[in-house]
Amino acid sequence: MTGKGKAIATVLVLIGTAFCGKDSNTMTGPAGAAPMASVAGTWSGNYTSNDRSCPATPMTITLSQNGTAVTGAWSTSACGPHGTFTATMAGASLTGKIDMLGCTGGAVTGRVSGNSLSISIGDFYRPIVTAGQVLMEGGQAALSR
Repeated sequence: MTGKGKAIATVLVLIGTAFCGKDSNTMTGPAGAAPMASVAGTWSGNYTSNDRSCPATPMTITLSQNGTAVTGAWSTSACGPHGTFTATMAGASLTGKIDMLGCTGGAVTGRVSGNSLSISIGDFYRPIVTAGQVLMEGGQAALSR
């Protein structure tokens, strides 16, 4: 390389260092997402309906998890939801629904914190029978394993 070529190369290295700051061996990638919680297993606790005429009731659910997909069977008293549960995990948050035969609604949101799982369940409707009126009110579940 000639003297002029060496000078140009030196200037390019200096400019690159000034704008980039560090070499590629000390650079880091973007921060990763929060680790995904595991909800697989049996959870027990209480379900409280938003319907004041329904008493709080014990409940137990068993969930399976494959990556972000969560499934299980959900059963409570006559005042609570029952059916197939499907959801998605994102970090410590759970989002999904309970499918009750002949009903719509039943949206579920939840949050895992250690060995505790808190869940909110939306209302259920049977549009053909009740003309869009609430068939069963949702509620909250506080569970642990």
